[in-house]
Parts: sequence; C-alpha cells; structure tokens
Amino acid sequence: MKGRFLIGSNKKSVEGNIYSDKSALILDWLLREGIKNEDLSLRNVTKETGVSLGLVQRVFEVLVLNGILQTEGVRTAKRFSLKNPKLLLESWLEHYSIVKKCKMRTYRSGYQDREGLLEALKNSNLSKKVALALHSAVEAHGYKNTNLNTLELYMLDPLVRSQLEKKLLLEPQERGYEVLLIEPYYKSLLKNTCDENLDINVSPSILTFLDLYHFPLRGQEQAEFMAERLPELKRIYKSGKSS
Repeated sequence: MKGRFLIGSNKKSVEGNIYSDKSALILDWLLREGIKNEDLSLRNVTKETGVSLGLVQRVFEVLVLNGILQTEGVRTAKRFSLKNPKLLLESWLEHYSIVKKCKMRTYRSGYQDREGLLEALKNSNLSKKVALALHSAVEAHGYKNTNLNTLELYMLDPLVRSQLEKKLLLEPQERGYEVLLIEPYYKSLLKNTCDENLDINVSPSILTFLDLYHFPLRGQEQAEFMAERLPELKRIYKSGKSS
C-alpha cells in the first residue's frame, strides 16, 4: 500500500486503543459492511457487531477526529458515514503487526507435505480449534501468488498447542518452518467469523491482509496481490487516495 497515515504524538495513545481485540470487530465491520451504508448510527453498529455502545462511541470519536468517518446531527440523532475506508485500513496497518502482537512458534513435521498435514488435521478433533492464517488463509480465499508450501495456523484456544504438536508430528525448528502455530491477538474477530460449514476455519480476508502485510516471508507482496483482486479488499483500495 502506497503512502503512510501519520498522526500527532498527542493522539497516538488514544488512537491505539481503537485497534484492540474488541475494537477490531467494529473496524472489520466498517470495512466490510459499513462501506456500503452512508447512514450509520451508533446503535445499529452496536447491534451488528455485538460490542457495547460505549466502545462503538469511543471508536467512532477517534475515527471522526482523524477524518475517516464523517458525521451529521447531534447527540442521539448523530449519523455517520465511512468516507475514507482506505485511510482506515492504512491507519490499522500503522498500529498492528502480527510479528509484534502475536506469539509464533516454528516447526518441522513428520508428514511429507502440506496435504498430509491438512488431512491429519481434518481427521482429528482439532480442526475446529484452529484457523488457517497468512499464506494458508490467502490460498483458501483463492488468491495465493507464491509457491510456498507451508502451513500456518491460528490457535483459537492456546491450550490446544500440545495436541497439535502431537497430532501433526511437530518438532521445533529454529530457522524457517514447515508449520507455524500462532497465538492470535484478534481472538474476538477470529471467533466471530468461524464457520461450522468449513472443514477448517479460515482467517477473514481483512485480517489476512493485515497479517501478511508485515510478515517477513513474502508477506507484503502477497498482501498487495490479494488486495488488488479480492473484491472485499479491492473496493477499499479503489475508494480513493489517502492524504
């Protein structure tokens, strides 16, 4: 993504709070659904996201302050519109990096290939306790452009790690990896998007983009490829230049 979103030092601590675990439910909803609606209310967003009215109000105050949301009316009659979704995505990137926020463990596996790992996972009772992440997630979304054959998994429950290590025949590996196990920062967002119809859950598209962008292994390249093609992200990129 070209350009950077800069904020004043006096706003940084306040703004950083809106990129927390629960707040991400609001940000993700705005970029997926709020972008379609030019008449947003605090109570409607609260209902759609399942978070408290106070949190929605706090997040919206910061977004209005930074020119990401526009507002009309006063008090309970206030209405909002997302006029700069690209700026919101850039601002989120400024405050979140998977490398800094998530604990990650690297492994080699006794299985010969990724297909064998996935089959073992699907046939276990662990498939609903993880979600495909990073390059594995973007492949599931259908927009992979690398030849990496690794398996990256978010653990929806950190207590499942020892079971995964045993089931997938994992041994710690210092450099590189065949399997990457990740403890998520955005636990609420992942749990909110779990799909019982899938054999294995998949990290949602916007979180996958955010994760890849700062990931050292061909991450930014893959993130930009995905954003230029996946409709949910493409419409944000085409929404206008950030200032």
